[in-house]
Amino acid sequence: MILAHILNAIVIAFGFSVVGLLLNFPIRNMAFYNKLSHFNFVKGKKSNKYIGVLYFRQMLITSFWRHFNPKIKISEKPTHEELLTLRKEIIYAEISHLIAFVGVLVFTGIKYSSKHYSFTIALLVSNVLFHFYPALVQQYNKRRLDIVLARIKR
Repeated sequence: MILAHILNAIVIAFGFSVVGLLLNFPIRNMAFYNKLSHFNFVKGKKSNKYIGVLYFRQMLITSFWRHFNPKIKISEKPTHEELLTLRKEIIYAEISHLIAFVGVLVFTGIKYSSKHYSFTIALLVSNVLFHFYPALVQQYNKRRLDIVLARIKR
């Protein structure tokens, strides 16, 4: 039963990934999207390290997960335009993860109100692992890229 809850939670998390991508596409040209693109949950590198974002990032880089978004790669000597395009892709991935995170969170609340507690825990864990932490990694990468862009601009 618990294994079924875990597997179902993973399937739901991946399903909401598609929902996040589909909902992100039409809103990316709206006015509030620019505000979302500058939003950060965790500001400093120490905080990221403390909550495990840097370890999670390393796990993503060294595992098969790095193949899921091939657009987010940097060439040896990227141009300013390539870096700006990369930043847009990072923002798109980040906001897609956040949309999916909120969607799974709503679904989790519904399951919690139905008293499916073990399934709720599995949903929360899969939601954090598949949506929240990847969004934090994208925010970390975006901040690092902003530093590089600022250096190039000078």
